[in-house]
Amino acid sequence: MKDKRIYSMTARERKAQRRAAEKSAQKNDAGQPQTLQSAEQAMAASQTRSRRSAVVIGVIVGAAVLAILLALLIPVIALLVNPYSKYDSVIARFKLSNGMVLEYEIDEEKYDTAATNFIFLAKNGYFDNTVFFDAQSGWLRFGGYDAQPVSTTISSTSSYDSTHHRSDNKAYCAAFKALPTSRFKDENVSYKFGYKLRVDNHSDKQELLKAGVLTYLYSDTSTEFQFLYDKDNMTNLVRRRDGSGNLSAETFEVTMVGYALNDKTINNLSAIAATAADNDRITNGYLWKPPTPNIYIDSVKVYNLSRSKWRNFDFIDYMNGTDSSGRTRLSGWTGKL
Repeated sequence: MKDKRIYSMTARERKAQRRAAEKSAQKNDAGQPQTLQSAEQAMAASQTRSRRSAVVIGVIVGAAVLAILLALLIPVIALLVNPYSKYDSVIARFKLSNGMVLEYEIDEEKYDTAATNFIFLAKNGYFDNTVFFDAQSGWLRFGGYDAQPVSTTISSTSSYDSTHHRSDNKAYCAAFKALPTSRFKDENVSYKFGYKLRVDNHSDKQELLKAGVLTYLYSDTSTEFQFLYDKDNMTNLVRRRDGSGNLSAETFEVTMVGYALNDKTINNLSAIAATAADNDRITNGYLWKPPTPNIYIDSVKVYNLSRSKWRNFDFIDYMNGTDSSGRTRLSGWTGKL
């Protein structure tokens, strides 16, 4: 007779155990780190999340640093682009061949006609690489001479070969695109600088007594200006020799343009004028006293221009218009259509 086997668990208990094992396996598949493999997977996922967090933090920190740097650099860059941004008015900066700098506040609002003429010429490089041609009667003069006049004869008509003035230089005038050749009779480039402008309505002769002022010789020229370097000896007399060789003096009519921005500018003017010497150079009868040796205006830059006025500025149309008092700015223009 066979012995009856005795089982520790009934069939029902064994069945319950199998079901418990299956449920445990299902839990592991759902992400419970019960095995070595699932633990490694969880660690990799954690590292990925950490890297993503580090990247996000790095981007945020980098953006913050960049914002701080820009906040620091923008004022510096703005100052390099426009060192006169703190001023409301137009500022002109003359850089000279002797290393000096002249800084001027241009009163475009009060002396509109003369100031606009100056800004237009400066903006288009008319004064660049020209000389100071005269220093007498308290004034230092400039405005279009490529070199000092060399003629020793008196002529009723100017000649570029003797005067070296840009208004007589046909090649220069032809290349001056700011005044289109098509706007002149027979497209004659010699007419481009044949304009005369009226004195500004607000011009105050008392202003001329201030050291360092910049004025425009409106009665005689279209492009010549002068700085006051000696207010105590200021006159508008210029020596002239007539056809018989007799000396006389002529008075130039001037109108205001602007003021020296600082004392250093005025001191530089005096130093330049102190080098002037008498000579026999004559241009249309005038006897100049140029600084010696020659001092060139390397460049004139203007800052703080009104965009609304200067973006599409037309000099001819503007001067054909009227000033604040209703007067036409232009008194005449030879050869203009």
